[in-house]
Amino acid sequence: MAKKARYLYKNRINGTGIWMNRTGYLFFLFSKKPISFKLQKLNAMNTKRFLSWLLIIVAPLLTIAQQTSQYPTDYLSPAFHAGRRAAFKEKLSANGVGIFFASQVRVRNNDVDFQYAQSKNFYYFTGLEESDAMLLLFKQPVTILNKTGTEFIFVKNRDPQKELWTGKILGVEGVKARYKMENVFTNDQFAPNTIDFSSIDSIYSAYRGEGIFSKYKRVEDPLSHMANIVDSIINTQNKPIAGRSTQMILSSLRGIKQPEEIALIAKAAAISCEGHSDVMRAIKPGMAEYQAQAIMEYHFKNNGSEYPGYPSINGAAENSCVLHYITNLKTINEGEMLLSDCAAEYHGYSADVTRTVPAGGKFTAAQKIIYELVLKAQDAGIAACIPGAPFAAADAAARKVVNDGLIELGIAANETEARKYFPHGTSHHLGLDVHDMGPRTLLPGVVLTVEPGIYIPPGSNCDKKWWSIGVRIEDDILITETGSKNLSAGAPRTVEAIEKMAKEKSIFKK
Repeated sequence: MAKKARYLYKNRINGTGIWMNRTGYLFFLFSKKPISFKLQKLNAMNTKRFLSWLLIIVAPLLTIAQQTSQYPTDYLSPAFHAGRRAAFKEKLSANGVGIFFASQVRVRNNDVDFQYAQSKNFYYFTGLEESDAMLLLFKQPVTILNKTGTEFIFVKNRDPQKELWTGKILGVEGVKARYKMENVFTNDQFAPNTIDFSSIDSIYSAYRGEGIFSKYKRVEDPLSHMANIVDSIINTQNKPIAGRSTQMILSSLRGIKQPEEIALIAKAAAISCEGHSDVMRAIKPGMAEYQAQAIMEYHFKNNGSEYPGYPSINGAAENSCVLHYITNLKTINEGEMLLSDCAAEYHGYSADVTRTVPAGGKFTAAQKIIYELVLKAQDAGIAACIPGAPFAAADAAARKVVNDGLIELGIAANETEARKYFPHGTSHHLGLDVHDMGPRTLLPGVVLTVEPGIYIPPGSNCDKKWWSIGVRIEDDILITETGSKNLSAGAPRTVEAIEKMAKEKSIFKK
């Protein structure tokens, strides 16, 4: 058919095409499945009229194609979330139930709420980013509200007045369509008799530590209403909450990243590296810490990141010695270094990247010595990240390098004193949470940070030339079947590479 057809139009976005063959049949192709209907045979006289008529048909198809491409399409798929629910259910006791609530809407001040951030466990199992929802997972099929299955979700109802102010609510049908879940109900359908708890032997949940009860609210919100019902039944019937088992299951699942998750973390890391690289280009004496933050976060938003993964840390001089300094108000002076611990979150998954750079584009002699000691420690830590190694292996390797180096430089007299200048751990798991949960063994699919640092605040018991030098270098390491991969290698780490990057142009460097 392809050889005989006259090609009129093909939409490259979604593969929709229209062909006219020599006998006058018009073919519409959707995903390579053609249907046809007979039209009047074309000739030279009515070709123009036909094409005008054809445009009327094609225009809506083009509009649909444009609409479907106006929003990101690389979110985790419904199949991913279904697979995670299935994996969790496999680990439940025979008559256990998993109960997961959405996050609470939190007030910033007066009648202004914080931007909503979903519970990471709830998001992991559903993908839904709306509040006032609850997920139930059973090992064995049960019947709830005349529906039988092992998965049930209660969500917000459609509300035109609320949607006028804050945007569309999916409702029951929207959740069914988008997330491919069958047993979907509105949250006002959940009542004390909705679930028969009599045969349940264990409750797998962490809801009591999630701050979702409306103890001080004048009007109980739907989320708190469902949580209060669940809590009351558990207390009345004396049902055990398997809190530790819940955390162990979640850690085993969330700690080993699936390929789809790794792709999102890698995207977040790549976005973060673009921000760090441009700060290296743009930094100069006289710039404020918050301006470095602004450059960083511009690149996050410009590349589709919904939020920073955590409050951005940008500390110069003495502020670089404050581990989680987020005020970011100081002016950066000639001869100082800026420690930037900033990373993007992308579709729920966070990177965690730190670089330390000189304000004038070149390290001083003292700064270079400390920087290269930290870099040597990080290299040792990354080298220790091999499959099967204990989680603490990176810390042990990096800490030995730092301890030996500080003692050799005369900054510390012994390992105990050296600990004051490197007071934090070298690694943590990374994923949905910037400090994520995961196993204590480095297995393929684990993503962790390697982030040694040395911080010498003013007044330290050492030569003054070291004072106000704070250096941290942090990268995101994926454990593979054969070794590891640095997901954040896109931002320079070595002294030479940073000084070279500082000479490049930035749109923010006047």
